[in-house]
Amino acid sequence: MAKFENATIMMGAVDETDSLRETVLSVLRLCDHKDLREIIIGYSQKVTPESKAVVDEMAALDTDVPIVTFMQKRRGISGLVDMIDVARGSHCILVASDMALDLECVAEMIEEAKKDGDTIVSSSRWLSGCEFFEYSKIKKILNFLAQNFLKVLFKAKITDFTNPCQIAPTELYQSIEWENEGFPILIEMVLKPLRLGYKFLEVPTNCYPRKQGKSKNSFKQTAMYLSTALHIRFMKKKEILKKDSEIYKNFTK
Repeated sequence: MAKFENATIMMGAVDETDSLRETVLSVLRLCDHKDLREIIIGYSQKVTPESKAVVDEMAALDTDVPIVTFMQKRRGISGLVDMIDVARGSHCILVASDMALDLECVAEMIEEAKKDGDTIVSSSRWLSGCEFFEYSKIKKILNFLAQNFLKVLFKAKITDFTNPCQIAPTELYQSIEWENEGFPILIEMVLKPLRLGYKFLEVPTNCYPRKQGKSKNSFKQTAMYLSTALHIRFMKKKEILKKDSEIYKNFTK
């Protein structure tokens, strides 16, 4: 049983500047500091000088919440695994540093995790009342179709499978065998816990165009989501976990 004690907020930096600063300051403003173990900013090996300057600025903030910064060893988006490896909170939350979601949902996810630390609380752009701003019609239709395909494939009731902004037990994340180096690792974060039988609870968030930085995604990487989803759906559950993890040992008893 996972009990919520505090959360590690994880975010990456490549070419974001003002939006990175705004993300960190918004998290500190919106969340109760006693609920935050740390904020980790993992910056890419290809970080721009301007973005690195903001990373250093955030590390020097006068705050009672530790802000940990380091260069990721892994390339691209898979560098988030480096952040998971060093996280010290009982739970982790991945937050994009491009201000594409309502950051109010972070505090709401934490409040829900306090009630049940084993439930993964995720943010959904498809709950009633949520809106997609400056999102092309065709892109929204494709997103809708993908969500419904995954809903049938995984026989799950959640509405947003491709949004990895969620709070989950750190021990779980650290026990999972992460397989992808590109953007499909983000769907792994949702689908692997789902396959392991973890309960999900969703909170609403609007979707906004990224305020800063270039999208690192591509059509090829997006298409890989499908093959990743199919792979996870039909893999053996015990293969999802590292064999030396306590969760694996308990899972195979």
